[in-house]
Amino acid sequence: MSTFKVCVVGGHCSNRVMIVAEQLTEFFEKNGIACQIFTYLAASEYGFPPRSNLILQLLPAFTEEDSGCPVINIKPLIGDPAHPTTIEKILKHAQAYYAA
Repeated sequence: MSTFKVCVVGGHCSNRVMIVAEQLTEFFEKNGIACQIFTYLAASEYGFPPRSNLILQLLPAFTEEDSGCPVINIKPLIGDPAHPTTIEKILKHAQAYYAA
């Protein structure tokens, strides 16, 4: 099976996007989930983010209809990298991907 691909989408602040992407990378590694994480700044790039299995966005930029994959708002992770509800949503999609 291929690697689960996640795109973290942000706006102008590349620092926040990178911090959240790094925290998610560590989270996936600790939980034994093979994952490739991309970052995408919607304010400075045009078009759609890289093809992914899941889009995690810090601002409302894309919909599931636009992207063709599930989209989750992850803004709560900025203040709490272990925000339970957000982490649960992300895990649900990763587990469903590997269960298929």
